[in-house]
Amino acid sequence: MTVADGSVVDALHHLDQGSPESYMLGKNPGRAFIDAPGDGGFSTAPDLIRFAHALTDGTLLDRPWADVLFGAKIPHGPTSFGAYGLAIGIVEGQWAYQRAGGNPGVGANWSLYPDTGWAGAILDNRDGVPLVDLIGRENQAVTGAPPDDGAGGGSGG
Repeated sequence: MTVADGSVVDALHHLDQGSPESYMLGKNPGRAFIDAPGDGGFSTAPDLIRFAHALTDGTLLDRPWADVLFGAKIPHGPTSFGAYGLAIGIVEGQWAYQRAGGNPGVGANWSLYPDTGWAGAILDNRDGVPLVDLIGRENQAVTGAPPDDGAGGGSGG
């Protein structure tokens, strides 16, 4: 996490320090073991993968409710849609779902490609990580679609 003097510290080992950003002044993700899932939850990559699959396999939601969660709600572009807190899109002819978030010093994304069964998780623990670019590279590895203009994994272009 970048702190006020410009140095970078490990948020977990420097709980006394916080973000200098005005929109999150003093926030340190290491102190927030329970927080909103989009910007402050703690997880491991394997747990994010299990969570993503559990949303669609009947573990967490019955199939009709999973369809409600992942159903397109509002168009963002020709093949990109908003859903309930998720980005969803059609990429190379298949659905892609994703949820990303971040806080000072951390970032995360999980993606699910239900037509193929693939899922991905990206976790970072420092400021300045190009999360959107990493999502695009993951998307390319799974679907073959080249990274787009920075809209991320679920955009579809």
